[in-house]
Amino acid sequence: MKRKLATLGLCFAGAELFAANMPPLVLVPAAALLLLLLFLSIARRSRYLPLAVGAAAGLCWFCVFSFMAFRPVRALAGQTASCTVTVETDAATAYQNGQLRGTLTVTSLNGRACYFKMRSNGFPAQEPGETFTADFALTDLPNDAYRASRLSRGILLQGEYTGGYHAGENSRAVRFALYRLRQNASALLRRWLPRDLGGLEAAMLLGDKATLPDAVQDTFRAAGISHLLAVSGLHLALLCGLFSFGRRRRFYRPLILLRAAVAVFYMLLTGLPVSVLRAGIVFLLVLLGDWFYQPIDLLTLTGAAAVLLGLQNPYAPCDIGFQLSFCAVLGVQASAALGSWEETHCPGRDAEGIKAQLRHAGLSLLSAVQTAALASLATLPVLVAQGLTTSGVGILANLATVWMLQPALVLGLAVLALQIAAIPLGFAAPLAHMASFLLAVWLRVFYALASWCAALPLARLYLPREYTLLVLALLGALALAYYAAGKLRWFLPVGAACAVMAVMLGVQLQKGVATLALVGTAGNPAVVCVQDGQAVVLFRGGEANLRAVRSYLADHGAAEQVLTVDLRRSASDLSFDTAEVWTAQVMDAYSTHTILNGLTLELYHTSGGNLAVIGDGRTHIAVMAGNAALDAPVAVDVLCAAGALSDSVQPVSILTTASSPRWLDQAGTERVYYGQDIPTLRLRPGRSLQIKEAQRVALQ
Repeated sequence: MKRKLATLGLCFAGAELFAANMPPLVLVPAAALLLLLLFLSIARRSRYLPLAVGAAAGLCWFCVFSFMAFRPVRALAGQTASCTVTVETDAATAYQNGQLRGTLTVTSLNGRACYFKMRSNGFPAQEPGETFTADFALTDLPNDAYRASRLSRGILLQGEYTGGYHAGENSRAVRFALYRLRQNASALLRRWLPRDLGGLEAAMLLGDKATLPDAVQDTFRAAGISHLLAVSGLHLALLCGLFSFGRRRRFYRPLILLRAAVAVFYMLLTGLPVSVLRAGIVFLLVLLGDWFYQPIDLLTLTGAAAVLLGLQNPYAPCDIGFQLSFCAVLGVQASAALGSWEETHCPGRDAEGIKAQLRHAGLSLLSAVQTAALASLATLPVLVAQGLTTSGVGILANLATVWMLQPALVLGLAVLALQIAAIPLGFAAPLAHMASFLLAVWLRVFYALASWCAALPLARLYLPREYTLLVLALLGALALAYYAAGKLRWFLPVGAACAVMAVMLGVQLQKGVATLALVGTAGNPAVVCVQDGQAVVLFRGGEANLRAVRSYLADHGAAEQVLTVDLRRSASDLSFDTAEVWTAQVMDAYSTHTILNGLTLELYHTSGGNLAVIGDGRTHIAVMAGNAALDAPVAVDVLCAAGALSDSVQPVSILTTASSPRWLDQAGTERVYYGQDIPTLRLRPGRSLQIKEAQRVALQ
């Protein structure tokens, strides 16, 4: 097996990811099985020994590290303790006035020295770096979509502030000095650039997204180039590449030290996100190889980086940045291998003159296209598994904009340097104005290209999670079969044909299926019903719910919103996105309508509230705002609950987004399901109803 360290490292990270998502009782037989396979591989001197070593080492390290380091801390859940904490750099304004929310580093617990991180949704502080002592009620992390990501950053507990605040001295750690430097640099950029462009440059250069407009993020996400907004290995390579002048230069080794220093400083300045940390480790290993004039293999170094990241925290592979970063590297490496084959087998290797130039230009263009395509394809399983949207124009958008990133970063650095130089040197001020003008023009063109790509058809693609992952798994197994048979080149036409058939089958399977999603604030969400590319919104709540509905529709294929039903009793002024809006409060006491493709909508209006029931003649789903008092109760299959229950609705099941609803004790024989983020109901008219992204609540 070639590239043994690469195989070992990727299997190490894969085993940790498997362990993080499996119940503890599964880990013991899995570890025993892997150790048996490892023993057999050693005994038979199998070529797959690195694979077995990596998987067994990753699983065993996860178990040992979790037991030795994480278990004692998580055992503190359920206690209320006096903690001395330091506010970390991800702190943001909390929902309570004068408080922050974010990560806290606990350095003392009831007077005993310790060190761990916890998450708190509200505590008295003004800025990162503050240290104080207060009482916190410690609980385990909620089992929601953010749990794995927080564990990957070393956050082990949830802490609720209960009082006893005593201020301490501010921390003098280097990370807070660099955080303030980053904030000041971001403010300088935004001062000299238009509002929307300043936030864009600060995000790309410094990783500061605090002032990045939502519209800009949505545009880049739709175009499939949101990775340009997150500082990653691409940004690090482009900046450090400015100091690469070849091996024949007199100051080659001093330049290696300079590039290493720049890389480390930039990693620390951006706050060490996982994607930058991975790229930084690989880059430093590359520089180490250059120092000793040794050949470099990027895939092997990527495997080494996976081991190093997994050793410091076995939950690191759970971070989406980790997964996307490593998958993108695999895609780029596949493109490099394919490009090498094309260079060898494409005709015209011995051509000279204009023919040689045309051949080189054609291969370069082909390499750029296939790199963007394979990197996008490699990251697709991660995006689908995380429930994120994908873009059908990502390849085009990457080709149109990636080349503009390095000039944008260089001009941003020039603006910062000239602004600082203008303080003691007055002649630098006009140069700073000129650089900022050039940067603004460049970013305007950059954003215009991204907006054009985002407006193209199929820019927003929503792929069903289970079906898409199944298809990708089958295609992967097919690729491995062709690789084992030594006929990988034949996989391309066969795989393309299978993918087309899978898409056609998927379209047929999804035809007529209605998805109802609870979107918005916990306890009082709006309900979005999407069927065959059209959406009907049963609205309740306020401005926050309206923004959540817009975001949901944008992230799920940009379905056409054909109708909004306003169920609120006291409708405030909100600008809905549909021309047709029904206000239940002014409609008849009872009315029935046909919506979408064969679904019926029954509306009940009373003085106490409004009730909407969507059905297909067999299955009925209810959404209520207020407390509709009806003469006779309505029997439904599922009630999308809000803040209270009503005797006017008799559901078989209740779906809620509130973790501890006030009416929970009132529930009788109904099955109650709780969804932390966006729970959904999948209705196949006349056939079945499924509850997704929610767990059943055990009633006392």
